[in-house]
Amino acid sequence: MLTALFAAFCFIIFPIHKALADGKPQTKVVSLPKASFQDPVSGDTMKYLGLPRQKNFSLNDIRGPIIVIELFSTYCTSCPRNVPILNDLYTAVEKDTQLKGRVTIVGIAIGNTGKEVEGYAKTYGVLFPVLTDYDFRVHDALGNPRVPYTFFVKKSPKGKTIVESHQGVLESSEFALKKVRSLK
Repeated sequence: MLTALFAAFCFIIFPIHKALADGKPQTKVVSLPKASFQDPVSGDTMKYLGLPRQKNFSLNDIRGPIIVIELFSTYCTSCPRNVPILNDLYTAVEKDTQLKGRVTIVGIAIGNTGKEVEGYAKTYGVLFPVLTDYDFRVHDALGNPRVPYTFFVKKSPKGKTIVESHQGVLESSEFALKKVRSLK
């Protein structure tokens, strides 16, 4: 009996774990959670994100009909591999008159302090804004995904919804840009 239960568990869990480990996209459409950030952000970050205040804002407060959210940890060994891809995406969006102001890219450092994020951003040359989620409040609300994890969010009549997500390192900046363009 116990062997049968273990086999059934492996049969169900292994494909799910394998899909996450392979970095395959997850396509379940869900609303953005309402969890808020407690740490203040810089004036430049506030302006880019379209925020009226420095703290106690949620993901839903971020401006733009399309948002790319990158969850990472400064202690993750795979996470820095997404930085050049997202930097290229950020640069392409800022240069494209049809995307600039419509697409917002933001990183969320899970379990990290502001100082850790500053060091990470400097070390890896992060161009896009990064918010801290030191207490895992936003991470928990997003379902505790393993990092790196990228969410593609689109504004709809029902609010902002996660229309696709990707666990693991992104294929390329071209892949990310194509994904963003498909959301227009």
